[in-house]
Amino acid sequence: MGFDIHEGCLSERLCLSFAALAHTAGAADGPPSAHDLHAAECVAALDANTHDLAQQVKSGNEGSRAVLQERLVSGTAFVGDTYLHGNSDEQQARALANQAAEAQKRLPAAELALRQTACAAEGAKLYAASNGLQQAVVKRLAKKRMEKLLGG
Repeated sequence: MGFDIHEGCLSERLCLSFAALAHTAGAADGPPSAHDLHAAECVAALDANTHDLAQQVKSGNEGSRAVLQERLVSGTAFVGDTYLHGNSDEQQARALANQAAEAQKRLPAAELALRQTACAAEGAKLYAASNGLQQAVVKRLAKKRMEKLLGG
């Protein structure tokens, strides 16, 4: 069974909006850039256990809330950064999401954990380097995703 962008991405609306806006903005057709490939890997890694983290929070483990929030903000920052680079169209974004999610299933747990840590740090840097409006959009989307995950 393949990765479903509607279930596996940080949020369906975010992924589809990103893809549609990138396509509308005149993103070039052709092979994905190394930047797009890396971003897809990081988004998939950061999203890998968001449901597990949300369940931990629901079960009373408040320590998991900060990790979940960090993953959601960092993943959303990657999506926004890729959009701003304008290198993906909708079909390409879906394909990259599928490929990254499938490839990561073959990673040993320790390697996935290292990728998640590195991607979270990189996503935090992307977020910090963005302007106030971009940060507000990222925070809002991450907050909405967290509320959805936590059932709020």
